[in-house]
Amino acid sequence: MASPSTPVTPQRLSPWWRSTVRQLPILVRRGCAFVVEVSFIVGSAGIPYGFGAYATQREIGEPVPLSPLLAATEDRIARVLSLPVRQPNRNVSPLTNLFWTGALAMPLLAGGWQIYLLSKTGQTDPKRWFGVKVVNREGMPPTLVQVMLREAIARWGVFGGSAWLLWRVTGAFPDLGILLGLTGAILLAEALASRFNRQGRALHDRFAQTYVLDALDNPYGDWQPQELERDRHWTQVEGEAVSAIVVYPQPEPRPRAGASLWLWMLRNPATTLLLVLLFCLTAVLGTFVGTQVYIQQQANTREFQEQDNQMFLSLVDKLSSGAGGAERRRDAILALGTLNDTRALALLVDLLGQETEPELIDASQQAIASQGTTAIVDLRRLNQSLKTQLDSLEYGGTAEEKALLARRLRATQRAIATILSNHSGELPTADLSRTHLGQAVTEVPFTLVLDGVDLAGIRFRSSVLTRASFQESQFYGPGEDGRFGTYDDWIADLSGADLSYGNFAGATLTQVWMYRSNVMQANFNHADLRFVSATGSNFSSAQLVGANLEGASLRQTSFTGADLNAADFTNADLQGASLTQVRAGGSLWSSANVSQANWQGADLAGADFSRGNLSNSNFRDANLSGANLRRANLEYASFHGSDLSWADLRGANVSGADFQGVTWEAAASEEESEFVVRSDEAQPLSFVEGVNFSRARNLDREAVAFLCDRGAIHPDCP
Repeated sequence: MASPSTPVTPQRLSPWWRSTVRQLPILVRRGCAFVVEVSFIVGSAGIPYGFGAYATQREIGEPVPLSPLLAATEDRIARVLSLPVRQPNRNVSPLTNLFWTGALAMPLLAGGWQIYLLSKTGQTDPKRWFGVKVVNREGMPPTLVQVMLREAIARWGVFGGSAWLLWRVTGAFPDLGILLGLTGAILLAEALASRFNRQGRALHDRFAQTYVLDALDNPYGDWQPQELERDRHWTQVEGEAVSAIVVYPQPEPRPRAGASLWLWMLRNPATTLLLVLLFCLTAVLGTFVGTQVYIQQQANTREFQEQDNQMFLSLVDKLSSGAGGAERRRDAILALGTLNDTRALALLVDLLGQETEPELIDASQQAIASQGTTAIVDLRRLNQSLKTQLDSLEYGGTAEEKALLARRLRATQRAIATILSNHSGELPTADLSRTHLGQAVTEVPFTLVLDGVDLAGIRFRSSVLTRASFQESQFYGPGEDGRFGTYDDWIADLSGADLSYGNFAGATLTQVWMYRSNVMQANFNHADLRFVSATGSNFSSAQLVGANLEGASLRQTSFTGADLNAADFTNADLQGASLTQVRAGGSLWSSANVSQANWQGADLAGADFSRGNLSNSNFRDANLSGANLRRANLEYASFHGSDLSWADLRGANVSGADFQGVTWEAAASEEESEFVVRSDEAQPLSFVEGVNFSRARNLDREAVAFLCDRGAIHPDCP
């Protein structure tokens, strides 16, 4: 028998670490090694991902489109984990593309290196640290195929996939915390199964034909006795070296399943023949019946198609002959709308684009609308074409030509509105981008009214929806799985659309995409705009009384002159937003990012800015009477000429803030705002207590004396 090779792995560990790890059971060490391996992979992706997210958050560098590779990867991960849909074609920092590409590459490199080590030495770095080694039947490190079977297919494919399937089919979906807990529980249970195996093998070890040894106490190191190959019934006692090999007698070979069946058939020829005949008769009868059913179905289909074809040709003949006048043509057009024939829809759209008689234009519109959702695509094309022709006539054309095109355009608008209303919630993938559905004040006026309609998932990118009414309408739906907050959610896209003067009162626009949309003077009173993406949009003079914009993305958005009374902007991002002359009494801005925003002349009486980021913002001449600014970041904010009477600044950071000409105490006769509610027990003397004004700017002597009397901190205080 060959002598064992010199152990290599234990010599790489320090004596202190070896003695510490040796005290732990082998099962605990296996679990610790696995946790470190997973943490290593997750950390290699999480760290660069965090740096990339920080770069975008801080807007480091000129924004660029998200890399197509990253967008595709993000889309695939979101599908698997049912993460909420992110706005497409969004811009990020150039460093974000760099770091996030690293977040894709680093786990692959780290995981590939550990797999390489496992196939060459039987140990990954964490397994080496904890004295755990994986070998095959010969006592050698597992092959690359065995490693992939053990880790990728068995552990993560079978058991990790089982956790994912169980998560999807139970009520736990779409909670990711439960998915992580369920995955951990199944992997732990699978690992604990090694306690019930004489050889200490977990299920994934048995799947890959591998064994796990204690590398700290195993005297053989990289070598195992050759008898291990002959004798597969061996046991290693935890913490002890193998001192004996027990050889069991080989059991008698059992006949194979195929041989047993053949022996039974030879012994029972009559029964076998009967079963074969029954099988053949069943197959022949089934084939005959199936063939007859198929032939009859095809005959019925051809008959119906022939009837529809004859009806279509007959109606086309009536339209082309011109006999019977406009009344007969109108009836033929309406009859075409009832046919389930793609040629009928195409013909109706062509007729609508060419008709000159107002009555026949209206009939074509009704017939197309009766075709249902299938007509949306053709109507959109015709709408765009007619709008282009109508715009071209502005540079030349008769009034009759303009009126005719306007009537045809209105017919497409009315047909689209009818389909959207009649098929509410049935068009989650409809594309109405660049469609003109705005109000037309001409000889043929039109106003889009879709109150209470489910428009979730419809794309209105760059569409014209001026003065449209969407009261109580739904622009966000749960998708096919019936659950909100998952990948298949139906989210309407209003990016670049003209929504000016529209009525969205009480509408549900949660998570809707409104990137660079025009929403001037629109009505969003009491609308649900949580987590809406409206970066760069224009809400000037809009009405948002009582609207919920919690967590909304509103960077560089303009709210000039808007009515934001009692609106909720908690955790919203309004960095660089323009909010001049807004009326926002009693509004909520807790933990919101409003840095670099312009609030000049705004009425913010009683507003709640607690824990918000208002650094570098301009509050010149703003009314902040009774506002809650506790623990807010007011670094380098300008309060020049603003009213801070009764404002609560406790815990706020006012370093570098400009307080020139600030009103700290209201006159006794001054009328209070309806949003400022004062308690009889209120202690105005404590509203600046403990606030450090040492680095604040432009505080005159009177202001310093006022603040010092009320417990503020300043170098000039007694």
